[in-house]
Amino acid sequence: MPVLYLSTLKAQWGRTLLLVLFALAYASISFVNHYNFRTATLDLGLIAQAVGEVAQLRWPQTTLLLDSPPTPFLGQHFSLTPLLAVPLYYVVGGAWALLLVQTGALLLGALGVWRYAQAQGASPGVCNWALAFFASQWGIYSALSFDYHDNVVGAMALPWLALWVGQRRVGPAVAAALVVLLSKENMALWLAFVLLGLAWQHWRQRAVVAWLAAGALASLGYFVVITQVVMPALDVNHRAFTQVVRYAHLGPTLPAAVANVLLHPRLLWDVLLHNTLPDPLYDHIKRELWVAILLSGGWALVWRPWYALMLLPILGQKLLSNDFVLWGINGHYSIELAPVLALAATDALCSWRWGRIRHLAWAGALASVLLFTLDTFSTRFSRWYTPVTNNPLLPEHYTSAVPDRAGLCAALAQVPADVPLSASSSLVPHLLNRQAVYLFPVLRNARLVALLREPGEAAAWPLSPEVARQALAQFQADANYRTVYEDAQLVVLARRFAPTDSAITWKAQP
Repeated sequence: MPVLYLSTLKAQWGRTLLLVLFALAYASISFVNHYNFRTATLDLGLIAQAVGEVAQLRWPQTTLLLDSPPTPFLGQHFSLTPLLAVPLYYVVGGAWALLLVQTGALLLGALGVWRYAQAQGASPGVCNWALAFFASQWGIYSALSFDYHDNVVGAMALPWLALWVGQRRVGPAVAAALVVLLSKENMALWLAFVLLGLAWQHWRQRAVVAWLAAGALASLGYFVVITQVVMPALDVNHRAFTQVVRYAHLGPTLPAAVANVLLHPRLLWDVLLHNTLPDPLYDHIKRELWVAILLSGGWALVWRPWYALMLLPILGQKLLSNDFVLWGINGHYSIELAPVLALAATDALCSWRWGRIRHLAWAGALASVLLFTLDTFSTRFSRWYTPVTNNPLLPEHYTSAVPDRAGLCAALAQVPADVPLSASSSLVPHLLNRQAVYLFPVLRNARLVALLREPGEAAAWPLSPEVARQALAQFQADANYRTVYEDAQLVVLARRFAPTDSAITWKAQP
């Protein structure tokens, strides 16, 4: 008994150490990027603005869209998880609050995988293997490198949902499902497949299957109502759900696009495996995704096929799209794969009865995902990959995107609060202490314009760095603007007149 107790205590200390180490690893990406001015307006600035609006007891509006006047936030992203960041807003501001919530959610997801493994009969030591396997997933690090996204928070409820469904704990399971459902509008579609997968897993329990199937139908209904009715009604221009345009090449509606590929096997094969764009630059992106899935737990789907069902909407969302950015392993577009693959591997390996072989299998599984993650820090086929933003092993990752970070912070602190402002993308998340802030080149009623002198590609977006420098030169030569602050890296200009709120944007002069 004392030996068993000491072994358990050692494993629990190991779990704590793993959580601390992975917390530091996660912070070394998203926290460092924000500190060094490598975060962006979309989506961190946009969601942080909504957090600030709620914290000030206002209905959340967003002014940061390029193609829309100020509009209700929920008309763009029907997400309630940013509410979790409101208490932290009063301490650290909206952007930092969201990054803290996201990191906390990832650690809770890791703990959920540990608990799930424990519920499958694994020893505390084996549970630590499962935790490390999940926390090392490449999808997590790719998501962290792209600031904050609500689906990261929602996806981390899956291990707890699977755990509580298995334990027949209806109340907690419903709560976990609601976290997924309310995290983002498209997560409702994923939740329906998750619940169907869990129903398949527990098919012998008729009562469980019944309420899981009912939940799946409710999730599908929620998805349709929110995307087809509620969001267009909230949008100031009553635009249709905008994400559908990514699949218009396959059919006029989302169901039509899905039916088209299912009825044409050759087309299905092409969209799943091949580059469907004319540029050969994107040839190997989809294959890289399939390799990533296989090395990160996809092998376990052979023994636990219900988890493959959970992957269908995510893979469809990625691979059927006409946007190569979604196809690969970059950004937050693969975060849902991390908990699904971790649960599949945990389920499969915990069922093995050969102790020594099982430990070797865990070691091999962890080595596989960890080595793939480390390798893709350096290079990958997926385009728009920026190592300095993604790779915490690079010394350059810890240097600021601007020459004098402290000087820029001091300069931004002098920008008057509550004055309408248009700013470079990387500045917006640091200038949200106002209701009206716009992503340059949108001007509308901005009284101030804050621009970096030498922006990189990310900071200048949606302009190129060359065009952004041209814009600054035009403003400085424009009699309608005066320079109120300038140094080697930042220029702040003020309009000489009070502008009306219009759809005006800066345009290059011929």
